Amino acid sequence: MDSSSYGSDSGSAQRTRLFGRERPIHAVLGGGKVADVLLWRDTRVSAAILFGSAAIWFLFEVVEYTFVTLFCHIFITTMLVVFIWSAGADFFKWKPPRLPETILEEPAIRDVASTFHKKINDFLSELLYVASGNNPKLFFLVCKLSNIFLQNKTNLTVP
Repeated sequence: MDSSSYGSDSGSAQRTRLFGRERPIHAVLGGGKVADVLLWRDTRVSAAILFGSAAIWFLFEVVEYTFVTLFCHIFITTMLVVFIWSAGADFFKWKPPRLPETILEEPAIRDVASTFHKKINDFLSELLYVASGNNPKLFFLVCKLSNIFLQNKTNLTVP
């Protein structure tokens, strides 16, 4: 056997790595917090990520929860907690929650509303233009596509 593969020229034993790597896995993974989590050196964070992803998998796959339903339930629960906290603040002598009075400025809301209003008006005027027979090619295309869509919808609901 070749003795140079087991040690260096000075005779000290060289550490052999799995699959012939030259760098440790921690260095290959970046050597930071991500490597610590992936190699389970930070066990609390690694376990929290594992259990969190397992809980999300359980909710979405096993229980067949949808994202919108989950979001709504979280939002309603948060509103309930804030309501109980505000209502019980005087009774239990707690500090009431600080809620911002204005999150969005009024001019920003008006800009969004006017942009949305303009887009809807443009869409409806184009729809009226096509429906009145001024663009028959587009009219028949829309009729055909809506017919296909409605046929597919009815085929999906009828077993």
